[in-house]
Amino acid sequence: MEYLKTSQFNASVEEVFNFCASPSGFETIFPYPITWVNKSENWGIGSIVEFKFRFLFVTWTSKTEITVFDRNKLFVDILKAGLPYKSLEHRHEFAARENGTLYTDRINFTLGYGDFLDRTIGMKLIDSIFTKRHINMRKYWSDRT
Repeated sequence: MEYLKTSQFNASVEEVFNFCASPSGFETIFPYPITWVNKSENWGIGSIVEFKFRFLFVTWTSKTEITVFDRNKLFVDILKAGLPYKSLEHRHEFAARENGTLYTDRINFTLGYGDFLDRTIGMKLIDSIFTKRHINMRKYWSDRT
C-alpha cells in the first residue's frame, strides 16, 4: 500500500534536507516525544535510526536503516524492526521550487494481514503520524521566516 503526503516550505532544498536528515529535525517533527535507542548524528547510507515512542497507550520501538542517501534529493529508510508493520519503506523526496522546497513523504507498507487491513488500520495509523509531522514541519518553517 502506498501513502503520499506533500508540503511546500519557504526554505532552500539544502536547509530542508539537512533538517530532515538529522536527529534534531526528526525530534522536532515527530508527533510524539521520543527516546533514542541508537542516535547516529550524521545520517547516511547504512545509518541505523532506532527510537521509542508512546502511541495509543503503548510504547513502540522503531528501528530503521537508511538505504539510499542522495544529498538534497532524497533519502530512504527501511523498517528493520517495529510493530505494527511487517514492512515499511519511507522515501523522503526534495524538489526545488520557485518559492522554496517541495517535500514529499512516500511510504510503502503492509501490516502483513491483507489489503483490507492495510487500507483501514494501516493507512489510518500512517496518515495520523504523517499529517502531524507535516503540520509540525509547516510550523517549524513558518516560525523561521
